[in-house]
Amino acid sequence: MSEEISKQKSRFSKGQKWSFGMGNFAQWFINTAFNIWVFTYYFTVVGLNINWYVLAAVIWTLWNAFNDPFIGYLSDRTKTRWGRRKPYIMLGTIPMLILEIIIWLPPTDNQFFTFIYLLIMLLCYDTFYTMIALPFDSLFPELYTTVKERSEVNTIKQLLAVLGLLAAALVPGIIVDNDRTSYLINGIVTSAIVAISLIISLKWGVTERKEFKLDYQKSFKFFEGIKYSFKNKGFILYTIMFFLYEYVLLLLATLVQIFGRQILKSGPFQTSIIMGIMYIMAALSVFLWKWLDLKIGSRKGLAISVVAYFIASLPLMFIDRYEIAVVVAIFMGIGFGGMLYFIYLIIADVVDEDELKSGVRHEGTFFGVTNFFMRLSMILSIVTIGLVFVQSDWEVYDPLIDVTFGLRLLFIVIPGIALGILLICLYFYPFSKAKVDELKSKLMELHKEKEKRINSN
Repeated sequence: MSEEISKQKSRFSKGQKWSFGMGNFAQWFINTAFNIWVFTYYFTVVGLNINWYVLAAVIWTLWNAFNDPFIGYLSDRTKTRWGRRKPYIMLGTIPMLILEIIIWLPPTDNQFFTFIYLLIMLLCYDTFYTMIALPFDSLFPELYTTVKERSEVNTIKQLLAVLGLLAAALVPGIIVDNDRTSYLINGIVTSAIVAISLIISLKWGVTERKEFKLDYQKSFKFFEGIKYSFKNKGFILYTIMFFLYEYVLLLLATLVQIFGRQILKSGPFQTSIIMGIMYIMAALSVFLWKWLDLKIGSRKGLAISVVAYFIASLPLMFIDRYEIAVVVAIFMGIGFGGMLYFIYLIIADVVDEDELKSGVRHEGTFFGVTNFFMRLSMILSIVTIGLVFVQSDWEVYDPLIDVTFGLRLLFIVIPGIALGILLICLYFYPFSKAKVDELKSKLMELHKEKEKRINSN
């Protein structure tokens, strides 16, 4: 049976796969640019007090914690002639692009009203972003079901994700200066690039398989789905790992510009170059991680990538020279590329196993609950930053105050602890390579039966 699976002809063309991957580029570009530059803008340019920013981020995250599972629930239960995922991507696109522009236009210098404006922008932006990102994430394991095809499409997705990360670091780095006008121009350029990417993806990449056309009929009610997901051991472990991964990523994205300015004495574009080098290495390393995935499986591959990233990051505890940081970024990029490749791949095994048990695919429910906890990682990252900044007497940005130790703690030590806990969870994660191969054999038969039922109706 495993030979039959490996020889199974793909139902999707190369063009469809790359077009689908453009949605990943759009997500990573706009959201990474958002995470990197919004904090820097409101903190260092607008002058919003760190405590107001932390409060806005916490409220925003609490809202998103509800927003994600609710949209996942809706997409599982939706039936339209376009399918159950695509309509949400279409509805969320234009409002998100508008919000990426107007967030850089706070109408006042008053601290309280700037806080209110930022909060409204954050709540609206992420609502519409979720309408795009969550259905895209749900479609990946739903469209591509064999190990070989998932590996191929995941490679495309992560290459384009890294390209999005690279664009998020370099495009604003070229445009942005320490003034409001440059941030607005950056928002306009970002929106235009993302708009083109999503149009390509929606027209030629986003489709839905007819085998799952009737799955909406057996979808859970909202709270029933949440309760159901927490009965799955593999899902609980994955959710903890994803939470920790996002926490580390958010710390890096939020602080990188300030780390560069304060410790490396580099400007916005120079710091963006460091991030760009790391992302380029991540893209190049994807082929290595794909090979390891097929050879030893995703669980072992993720463990290796986590260890590689942490070891590579250790020199940042001691260095303050820009040139050395560039070299460190090269090696960090290899481990980062592996984490990026595997973390979005292994949840597909949870969904597959659940489909064999229930007969229905519940991507929306699983991704929604996972994203609920991912949003909580945003609270933890912002609170962590706020606490360290306050303890460093840096409540208000002041380059004369030495915050070197606090920034190094946030950049290396705290992420290292989080990644250590991730490795412990991964040790108990039940999806070995042998088990995944067994799942694929059984799934192929189940999907044939589903397709026969739909064709007979």
